[in-house]
Amino acid sequence: MRIGRTVALVFAIALIAGFGTAAFAQVQHEIAITRTEIQAERQAIVADNLPLSEEQAKAFWPLYREYRGSLAKAGDRSVAMIESYAKNYDTLSDEQATSMVDEFFAIQKEELKIKTDWLPKFRKILPGKAMARFVQIENKLDAIIRFGLADEIPLVEHMPKGK
Repeated sequence: MRIGRTVALVFAIALIAGFGTAAFAQVQHEIAITRTEIQAERQAIVADNLPLSEEQAKAFWPLYREYRGSLAKAGDRSVAMIESYAKNYDTLSDEQATSMVDEFFAIQKEELKIKTDWLPKFRKILPGKAMARFVQIENKLDAIIRFGLADEIPLVEHMPKGK
């Protein structure tokens, strides 16, 4: 699969910590471009790996774009959380870390709700095996993106016991 710009997104977010507001605006612009490119690549990957009849495609693609748009809000929250982490990495407090953990799980919960809510809509278009394949493709793409983020985002600095 070809989601290679995820690393660029992570580096752009990581750069936020070291630059002022003018550079921050530029990084924000780069993040928006990268997210747009990832979405286009994502749709191309789904198209390449989900054979659809002409009739299915006619119904599926507008629905798919709407579905991905509904997930964008959760994506915005993820980007904001990563940006906050990058900005506060050197001075992260226990309270900030706790808040980020809570936000991480709230975002996952929101994503799962959106996906679950959209499932019946896709089932009206896709037969069982095609539906399963679609879910697998989406899951693999999510895993690739999450792996790229996990690989690039440093762990929280931990204070050893007694210090």
